[in-house]
Amino acid sequence: MANCSWIWESWQTRESAPWVDPVLALAAVLCGLLVGGERQRREKPAGLRTLSLVCLGSAIFTMMSFAFTTTTGDSGRVAAQIVTGIGFLGAGVILHGRRIVSGVTTAAIIWVAAAIGMAVGAGYVLAGLGLSILVNRFMVVIFLYETRWHPDLHAIDYTLEFDSHAGLTRIRLERVLVDYELTGASLSWSEPSAGTGRLRLQMKPARVHLYELLGELADVPDVRSIVQERCELIKASNPS
Repeated sequence: MANCSWIWESWQTRESAPWVDPVLALAAVLCGLLVGGERQRREKPAGLRTLSLVCLGSAIFTMMSFAFTTTTGDSGRVAAQIVTGIGFLGAGVILHGRRIVSGVTTAAIIWVAAAIGMAVGAGYVLAGLGLSILVNRFMVVIFLYETRWHPDLHAIDYTLEFDSHAGLTRIRLERVLVDYELTGASLSWSEPSAGTGRLRLQMKPARVHLYELLGELADVPDVRSIVQERCELIKASNPS
């Protein structure tokens, strides 16, 4: 029977061939591509390039740690510094708003990508590939649950009236809508008169996200009103 122990054993300790390190580096890039594919499709700040480099960098640092011996230093310190450095990188993609904090999921993905890169750099290639596929599928399933299968989803129809200010208000509104990832939403922009704008928003969000979204839209400067389909008026916090 063929020896299949290479599936779960580390290639760093089992193999001493010169091709091991290049293969581990390429495997780390592949893992980053698998994890970053889902982020790239949803146009997140950290996509294919970022997560591939995170995986590759973590793998290289981990491989370098194997070059340290007890006489030259503690190899465990390299892994500890990877975790610290990734923490700073993840903090850079988190944005704080008045009612929402966006980018937390992307920061967590960067953290996980670094862990996968460390696993590959330590020689556990198949484990890294398996974890990458697991993370990719997990993010897809969670996204489908939040946008299609969540039990609290309900259709809404709102119309926003705002002062356009040469398109500046529309840009602010679009930025808020992008932060909430309104998949499947129908947006209809129009200009009923000079200097004013109108947005008709039709979507199917969870109730908790709806209230947060309406609050963010109402806080945008120069928003006059937010009117529901049933003519229920929600006054914006900024006076017209």
